[in-house]
Amino acid sequence: MGWLMMGYQLVCLQLLLLHSLSFANLSSHEQTSALLHFKQLFSFGPAFYDAYCDIKGTSSYPKMENWKEDIDCCSWDGVTCDTVTGHVIGLDLSCSQLHGSIPTNSSLFLLSHLQNLNLAFNDFNLSQIPSDFV
Repeated sequence: MGWLMMGYQLVCLQLLLLHSLSFANLSSHEQTSALLHFKQLFSFGPAFYDAYCDIKGTSSYPKMENWKEDIDCCSWDGVTCDTVTGHVIGLDLSCSQLHGSIPTNSSLFLLSHLQNLNLAFNDFNLSQIPSDFV
């Protein structure tokens, strides 16, 4: 009887694990799409802030330049994902040589699990920070 119960628990655990993995994969495409739409808002190139980044010991380079649709967004430079759910929880695009503006309806707001966002030392054309970030 003990072996039967243990086998049942093992099957339930496997089903739960498979369900959570399939959930993470479903949201991965949506997250990738949201990040790629966000990327399209910007051009890349050296900026005034690059020297400050170098002084701080942080390399200034276009982190988003190598973001591609056929690569898991969790492996992209500047993106941090939850290791269990696969949700994007962090985005560090500081010193990324970004030029452009962030609209109030940015696809960035689709990343509902985002906990950390660093956009320091980029050129956003003095655009206002949308109130949704505050």
